[in-house]
Formats: sequence, structure tokens, C-alpha cells
Amino acid sequence: MRVFALKVPPSVAEDTLDRLLHHLPEGAQARVRKFRHADDAVRSVAGRLLPTWYLRRSGLVPAPSHPEYATGARGKPYLAAPGLAHALDFNTSHEGAYVLLAVARGDVGVDVMDLPRDPDELEASVAYTMTPRERHAVAGARGRVKAKLLTTLWTVKEGYTKAIGEGIAFGLDRIEVDLGDGAVAGVRVDGRDVRENGWRWVVGSLDEGAYGYAVIWREDEGESTAVEVETVRWDEFVRAFIGNGGAW
Repeated sequence: MRVFALKVPPSVAEDTLDRLLHHLPEGAQARVRKFRHADDAVRSVAGRLLPTWYLRRSGLVPAPSHPEYATGARGKPYLAAPGLAHALDFNTSHEGAYVLLAVARGDVGVDVMDLPRDPDELEASVAYTMTPRERHAVAGARGRVKAKLLTTLWTVKEGYTKAIGEGIAFGLDRIEVDLGDGAVAGVRVDGRDVRENGWRWVVGSLDEGAYGYAVIWREDEGESTAVEVETVRWDEFVRAFIGNGGAW
């Protein structure tokens, strides 16, 4: 299981964005062009292209070829072509300056979130997703400590729903995160420990704690459980597409 973090620069030249955009299918291009803000468009394009960047970097899809994706029964995209000796699952998440990509042989979900400036406001807005135990764990926390706890709760829950292909419609209150001493000591779904079904997770932070993230995946035999976020430079990412042709 591998996790990559791409940090998007504060501003991206319009020409660069346009050239990256042409590496997406026409339907995806049209959806991205509807964004009102350029930074939203950049994050969206980067999130859509990061799996292709990984496949090219790994030699699994030679440039200028593009991988092909299909949608599973629950709406989660999966790699349809090329066929690989070991099937891979991909999931991306983006917020603020970061786009994260998780790659695993089994189901995987990732979520990144910037720490809220007003954790009390966030708590009020996500209270419906919290179980009584989670409310108790957060009760009494203040400031940055509370912001970290809430960020961990949300990213773990959303990461799990993305891994199973359900999204938040699954019901985030069905997922209970045992925060222990601030770390994630356990995750239960409908009262059952997800580790019984092979699920593993890791939580961490980026930019000296400005962002929190969670990755949750179903362990595959022979796959390493050690997780270290690998940084992707923006110029390295762009070079994989600009100058290599392969636009749609």
C-alpha cells in the first residue's frame, strides 16, 4: 500500500492547466471547466491525473497511453485497462494545497482535510455523524486538540466509506472511531471491529499539522503494511503529461 502527496502551488499558469486538462476525457474536461475558481479546477485535474501519473511512473502504462477506468456496482471507479498481474485500487482526495493518492491491492480509501479554525463550529455541523462514545471523547477538548480529534474522526469515516465505494450516504454514524489517547485505537462498523475483515488504517498530518489525513484499506496477503507518505513535486507531476503527448 502506497500513499502519495502532491502539493499544488499557490498559482498555476492558465496554459499549464489547459494542457493538463486535455489529458482528461471530454466529459471530464467539461465538468472541470464549470468550476468558478481556478484553484478548484487545478485540484480536480490533479486528482484525476494522479493515478495515471503513478501508472506511468511505475512503468505499467507507457506514455502517451492512458489507462481506462470503469465503474463498479456501487459507483466506485476501478482500473479496467491495462490488465495487471495484481489488481490495483486507487483513491484520491484533495483539499487546500494537497492532493493525495492511495494505491493498494485491496480496497482503499483516503481523505485529507485542513484543520478547522473553529472546531466548535465543525463539531456542530458534524454532530449527526458522531456516536455517543465519540462525543464523549471530544467533550472537554479545546482549540487545536479538538480540531485534531474532529479531523481524525471525519477523515477515518470518510476514508472508509470511499474504500467500500458507498460514500457518506453509507451513514457515518454507523462507523465508530475509538480515539483512545488521541490516536485511533479501533474502528467499528455497526458495532463490529473492522480488523476482523482485514481492514487496516493509518492517520497522519501534513504541513506541520495544518492538514490531517487518514488512509484505510483492506489488507492483501504479501502487501506491506508500512505506510510512509511519498511527496510528489509539482514539476515532476506536470512533466509526466506536458511534453509526452497523449492528450485526448
